[in-house]
Amino acid sequence: MRNQTFRMEFLVHYHEVNPQEQATPLTLLYYLEDAAIAHSESVGNGVAQIKAEGLAWILNRWHLQMDQYPKLGEKVILETWSSSFERFYGRREFLIRNEQEDIIGRATSLWIFCNIATKRPCRIRPEFGAAYGLVPIRAIEDPFDPLDAVGVGAGEGEQEFSVRRSDIDTNGHVNNANYLQWMLEVVPEDIYKNHQLASLEIHYKKETTYGLRIRSKCLIKELGVEALQPTCSHVIIGEDSSQELAIGKTVWVRRNC
Repeated sequence: MRNQTFRMEFLVHYHEVNPQEQATPLTLLYYLEDAAIAHSESVGNGVAQIKAEGLAWILNRWHLQMDQYPKLGEKVILETWSSSFERFYGRREFLIRNEQEDIIGRATSLWIFCNIATKRPCRIRPEFGAAYGLVPIRAIEDPFDPLDAVGVGAGEGEQEFSVRRSDIDTNGHVNNANYLQWMLEVVPEDIYKNHQLASLEIHYKKETTYGLRIRSKCLIKELGVEALQPTCSHVIIGEDSSQELAIGKTVWVRRNC
């Protein structure tokens, strides 16, 4: 078995930035997803290869922490590795670096290896560990404990959305990053405008598909010292208003003017 990390570079484009010319959190999730896919392709376990066997990696948890966001035109370097395989769970880690190789963000994630037809977890094959080369170091020491639920009746921000064709990924379900977009859309304007996202956690619980309607709710759970670090809990609810599709937590820090 060999230790292996995978590096991939990105250039921040105009359509990927916010009014402050920073890469958006959504953009960062797309970068992480692309790096994970490219790593799997490089070791012969890409999307097409395992899909041909009726299998897929399904994302269960994200935890992203950002100290600094890359800006328009800057290069971003993603370093990723598999830290463990346990039964049907795989943990993947990420370091986000700027062009000077300074670490500006970290992420950890939990994936479930599934049979596409039965939607049931499958045991991860022993040869996967040898192919990826496990590096048992965590980018964020997160045990992936349960997140607090908002509750279907709660919410200080709330909005309903229809799932669009552009939201759908290669598995026929809504792309993981789009759940974050729905969550951020209902963050109170004073928080969203005057703060930037420092940390996000998402637990994906059930997939949704094209044409359905979802409801995004946000509840401010706590405020940091002098109200500079608002913490929000999020829930995405299916159109029957009872099924949780995803829950999340975001922590915000005041922007430097």
